[in-house]
Amino acid sequence: MLLQFSVTNHRSIKNTAVISMKAAADKTMKEVLISPDGKKELVPVIAIYGANAAGKSNVIHALLMMREMICGSLAKPLKGAELPYEPFAFTDDCKKPTELDIIYYYNGIRYSYGFSFDKEKIISEYLYHWPNGREALIFSREKDRYEFRESIQEQLTLAGRTSENRLYLTSSSEWNCAQTEKAYMWFRNNLNGLIASGISDETTIEAIRKGGEEKQRILREMLLADLGICNFEVTGTKEKPIISTVHKLTDDNGKQKKFTLLLGQESVGTQRFFSRIGMWIEAMNSGSVLVVDEIEASMHPLLTRHLIEMIQDQTINQNHAQLIFTTHDTGLLDLKLLRRDQIWFAEKDEKNMQTDIYALTEFSPRKDENIARGYLQGRYGAIPFIGGEI
Repeated sequence: MLLQFSVTNHRSIKNTAVISMKAAADKTMKEVLISPDGKKELVPVIAIYGANAAGKSNVIHALLMMREMICGSLAKPLKGAELPYEPFAFTDDCKKPTELDIIYYYNGIRYSYGFSFDKEKIISEYLYHWPNGREALIFSREKDRYEFRESIQEQLTLAGRTSENRLYLTSSSEWNCAQTEKAYMWFRNNLNGLIASGISDETTIEAIRKGGEEKQRILREMLLADLGICNFEVTGTKEKPIISTVHKLTDDNGKQKKFTLLLGQESVGTQRFFSRIGMWIEAMNSGSVLVVDEIEASMHPLLTRHLIEMIQDQTINQNHAQLIFTTHDTGLLDLKLLRRDQIWFAEKDEKNMQTDIYALTEFSPRKDENIARGYLQGRYGAIPFIGGEI
């Protein structure tokens, strides 16, 4: 489970921006809260609102970039290769590093991990855990200087094999380092994301190919979404799958007939829901954190709401998956759907072009307040300015 994520000096974010899944002192909708240890209460969902170009997607981008640098496409840079350094541009001081920090729980253990970097190298890196409820250092790094508490000689050897532009968490885990392996596996197994412009069918296709209950669950969700699809067929190769949807129709004589369409012939909304439902089910099966940019893109508002309700419902989401998403859909600003501590905003200062991230709870709204109307009226900021002189 994710507790907190912070980013400093990345794109429009100059000063540290923090999003927290920690539940506030709010007695409403207590049934949706989850707990990693039976004590601390966390929210399962966070929604981030903001105007276009306000920087809300940059928070999502930073979190997913962190994962990619640890266990994804950016985890194995060649020696001397540049890192994905995109600092805040509107400043005279362009030499400050980007910093990424995260607190999470894996197998009941709390971890705190973070690192800073520039275009050429990892500047600092650290990892702490709380195995017995007390903070303990696993490792810390300042450029090429390391500190360890366990298996010191072995880890010094691994540190010597870690190039200056690579994370020690990644390189040590590749060598099956017991001290870092579990912390690494959370990023590999329990953090996934989806950007607004992309449609990835891979997870849904894999579930359909497996057949059985996983395929049937996807079919049930597609039927609940009233998309008129009664079955799927997957042909072609693993690299180039061909997905077909099967529709059952009744003619004027009451006779049922089946018709097949390629998925590409379906509406964009159907394609979008198809790609996302597989990720949703996988996340709920594994208890993962799902990060989605513009969750409502090309989908009906009721379908978007249904995806959120699945994560909020602990009878469905029994493994405590979490969801972080950005959106413009004010229909989701409903205190019957989301608690006040689940609604966040991103606003860009017009004078210095910096993004500020803050929660609705900072405004202490009433329990019966119309949040959507207040947001559109500018009561909480984070809306575009339309009109005035150009």
